[in-house]
Amino acid sequence: MRMPKKRYAQLEEHILRTFQRDRLFLYRKKIYDVLTAGKPRSQMYGGECKTDVFVRVRERESGAQGDIKISVKTQDSQEFQENKITAQKAEAYFGCDWERIVFQSTMQLKQKFENRILLYASELYPTKANSVTVGWKLEIASKPRALSVRAPLSDQEIRDYVYRGTNQPYEKINAVVNGAIVERSGIADYLLVTDMSQINTASDVIDQMVPIESAVVGDTYLIFTANNYRMDVDSADGPRSLAVRIEWRCINHKLVPHFCYDEPLKYTGQNDMRPLVLEAFRKLGKADVREIDPKVDLETESIFRL
Repeated sequence: MRMPKKRYAQLEEHILRTFQRDRLFLYRKKIYDVLTAGKPRSQMYGGECKTDVFVRVRERESGAQGDIKISVKTQDSQEFQENKITAQKAEAYFGCDWERIVFQSTMQLKQKFENRILLYASELYPTKANSVTVGWKLEIASKPRALSVRAPLSDQEIRDYVYRGTNQPYEKINAVVNGAIVERSGIADYLLVTDMSQINTASDVIDQMVPIESAVVGDTYLIFTANNYRMDVDSADGPRSLAVRIEWRCINHKLVPHFCYDEPLKYTGQNDMRPLVLEAFRKLGKADVREIDPKVDLETESIFRL
């Protein structure tokens, strides 16, 4: 179950406020003063980094300074590691060979993609009525789903790429914290799985966090989730990059879905596939999905199931 973004923000802000309020903590019998605490943001457009909470501290006795960089999750949010994956994010995880890796992963699921429900005359949760599937987005998660394959990464690569973010773009690695660029602030070193009720002091954070290098990461999967165009509101599920896209066409007075596995993450449902849906329906002479007769208007009846 994906946790609402508001709860993510509330937890992160609670942890930051705790450090800002306490201003010190005890760790291994030494007192540390908190010099600054903030949430790193990408230099470009303020996007998310792997580090959710950045704390610069000074050990009181020696005066030595250090940085604590934490990736924060809750028990019900740690399933999903990354969503809204773009070509840039895929390259950060898989390197320059990312396109082949995504392509081979989708080909393992080719038959499943092509046997999914594609047109929804009535609502089938979570898909709204009068919707058309235009492709599938790519996400990374710790649990398998109906459309998923195991990520082709070693345990160390999962730690580095998925949890720490060592392959992030420059502007996310060297993120902005409280208005200033801080070198390598976007690369997380610690994992904290907690809830607000478990954090009352700065020491609670320190006691619960674990080094990512020694954390048990478990299995990681590439998850493919549907992107649907909703005809009632003339909108797809956001301008998300598609790992697999469906180019809808009207051929010989029939709707034909063309499944495209090439060029993953290049096209979006809203900007690229939506116009094809509208043109296909226009040529067919139908206003929306509810007017479709699967026995007459589709290339194969098995593609349409209510």
